[in-house]
Amino acid sequence: MSNQFAVASATESRLLKRSCESLIGICSGLVADGELNDKEIVFLSTWLAENESISRTWPGEVVTARIREILVDGLVTDTERKYLVETLQGLVGGSFAETGAVPKGANSLPVNDAVVVDVLARCFCFTGQFLFGTRSACERAVENRGGLVSPSATRKTEFLVIGELASRAWKNTSHGSKIEQALTLQSQGVPIQIISEARWVDSLR
Repeated sequence: MSNQFAVASATESRLLKRSCESLIGICSGLVADGELNDKEIVFLSTWLAENESISRTWPGEVVTARIREILVDGLVTDTERKYLVETLQGLVGGSFAETGAVPKGANSLPVNDAVVVDVLARCFCFTGQFLFGTRSACERAVENRGGLVSPSATRKTEFLVIGELASRAWKNTSHGSKIEQALTLQSQGVPIQIISEARWVDSLR
């Protein structure tokens, strides 16, 4: 029985990876010119609906939710279109395109995704760009679940969340200052944890 489960699990994993690779290929083609027209957005929405496995898995579920939000009123604004293009370009250009899965933490990003993450009454700080949505949307998700939000990494901050679209060359980026501050606090014995967006999203479920 356990062997059958292992075989089924391995098969499902291979199919999911193949779907991820297909999603990357589609996104790569759609944003090759740096633009997305309405037909292309509808096509991607239809493809995700027909491939439920990837639409229920990170980050396909985020792309699916974002497209649904964009199409709900039948009107795609320039802001919505631009944000979707940036999201898809981030997926295509990042390590997701290389491995078929968004990393729980790239090697050069000092994340610790082995920690237990509770939201209720815990203080979070966000840095980088997020697949989940804008930084304000991330902060609302925490506050709606009884958590607290800090605009910077301080001694009261318990979790610094790094967006999946954050560059692995983080020291040369704008979000690097918050990471540096969190590392400094850690060296001083402050129990602040640096986690990936994927780990944070898991805590919301």
